[in-house]
Amino acid sequence: MIWLTWRQFRVQTLSTAALLAAAATYFLITGVHLHHTYTADLVACTPLGSCDSTLNDFQHSYDMAFHLNELLVVAAPALMGMFWGAPLIGRELETGTDQLAWNQSVTRTRWLSFKLAGIGLCSIAVAGILSYLLTWWAGPLDHLNGNRFAAMTFASRDIVPIGYAAFTFALGTTAGLLLRRTIPAMAVTLAVFVGIQILMPTTIRPHLLASTTHTFAINQATTSQANGIYGNNGGAELFISGLNVPPGAWVISAPPVEDSSDHVVAMSEHLNCFPPPPNGTRPEPGTTKGPGNFAQIGTCLAPLHLHESVTYQPATHYWPLQWFETAIFLALAGALSASCFWWIRRR
Repeated sequence: MIWLTWRQFRVQTLSTAALLAAAATYFLITGVHLHHTYTADLVACTPLGSCDSTLNDFQHSYDMAFHLNELLVVAAPALMGMFWGAPLIGRELETGTDQLAWNQSVTRTRWLSFKLAGIGLCSIAVAGILSYLLTWWAGPLDHLNGNRFAAMTFASRDIVPIGYAAFTFALGTTAGLLLRRTIPAMAVTLAVFVGIQILMPTTIRPHLLASTTHTFAINQATTSQANGIYGNNGGAELFISGLNVPPGAWVISAPPVEDSSDHVVAMSEHLNCFPPPPNGTRPEPGTTKGPGNFAQIGTCLAPLHLHESVTYQPATHYWPLQWFETAIFLALAGALSASCFWWIRRR
């Protein structure tokens, strides 16, 4: 069975090995240069006390490569589910070779065990290697971004890609078994994976662990630490951005400023608190104000007893969320694999 599995998937295996070697070479060569440049820039700008512009330029120079590499690692599990998982059983059923393959001395259960174990472990290994390479490569950029919880960043770092790889491979295999056609199974695998990438960061991940909600009173101390005060919906809402949440926290929600009765405050009703620009005209609701007036704005708004509540996941929840999400998808992969065994024996 090991020899047969290798014979059937040797083209995919060798092609993937070549692509993985090319990716590793790219990550290593460019990563060494990236880390060296970051260290050199940091050493040069620190004595001058002006690292912001230098590090911003460094970060912008790698923006395109950063996002493309994240996309590569996120897409890898989907591609393996489509091109390795979907044809695993679907092609046998589609071409009719299952009647020959499953009537030999090797039982269909043992046949499926070797296929799932061998190719599934290869999928996990590829995803793990790519994730490790990207996590190392993007280390300085992740440090500058300060947001490891961003959707693409979280899904392409550390151990989560391993769970995704196991799940999509099992999903593709199950889809091929049920649909009995390779192309439709590939389409279903891709559609489900894309749906999960949308649902996880928006609906499921924020609730895997209990979040923290902090209410900030709107006053001089609060607004002087903010990085933006702006209106929305034509001035019907007021927001204070950049409130003092713990470093590295994942801000899940930051609703508009409310009064003591928990009613949304309209910025347009308090334009007197916003100093006019140099031309003497009042600011238009919905425009961002200059940072020089934030303290005065907070002093003016303080008597109104306003507040803004921010809900976030602290930075310490990063690894527990990684483990929780990985465990969820490994469990789903196990359930899908078990359903394949049940269905193939029943058939």
